[in-house]
Amino acid sequence: MIVKAHSAHPGTSELVGQAIQRSVRECNLPEGVFSLVFDAQHSIGQALVADHRIKAVGFTGSQRAGLTLMKIVAARREPIPVYAEMSAINPVVLLPQALAERGAVIADAFIASLTLGAGQFCTNPGLILAIEGPQLAAFEHAATTALSATPAATMLTRGIYAGFCEGVEKLLAQPRVELLGRGGRVSVFRRRPRCSPPARRHSWPTQNCVTRCLARHP
Repeated sequence: MIVKAHSAHPGTSELVGQAIQRSVRECNLPEGVFSLVFDAQHSIGQALVADHRIKAVGFTGSQRAGLTLMKIVAARREPIPVYAEMSAINPVVLLPQALAERGAVIADAFIASLTLGAGQFCTNPGLILAIEGPQLAAFEHAATTALSATPAATMLTRGIYAGFCEGVEKLLAQPRVELLGRGGRVSVFRRRPRCSPPARRHSWPTQNCVTRCLARHP
């Protein structure tokens, strides 16, 4: 097994690698059964995936990087499986009866999950599907209130933060997207048939935020 450490947390990667090496020795396994490599760019990872001695790939990260690895694998003479988790949307369906019975509770849980790990967890909800009505309006109000009490959090890397800001700009550029609220520079959007106000620009690392889209049919 060859593991490529992420450049955002090399120290943590080294500690984990050392722990695995100790386990390898204690289990009397061959020393070469595990290797940890470092690379500030993407060249080593891409070279590993292209090497004919690699027989499978596990990846978690951005959609762009994951699709790049899959393209390299597809071009190999011997294609191999790629187990990739990248940019999950995690849609949530809100039914009217559930909102009527426990809408405020669901709103609190939604915001807690939405902002978990500054929105960088694979399980963060990314899309809500719901029927327009008073129950949904009450949910939006409760969610926005909970959001306003949520402090900002620091994202893992400058690149992730830059990608987030780019995503916010793209959302707000859509004529049918409305900004519902912010809290500690955290944002929730709703699709509506009118334009939203311009987005504020923030600088790394003191201003951080998380964004998701509440999509609605016109």
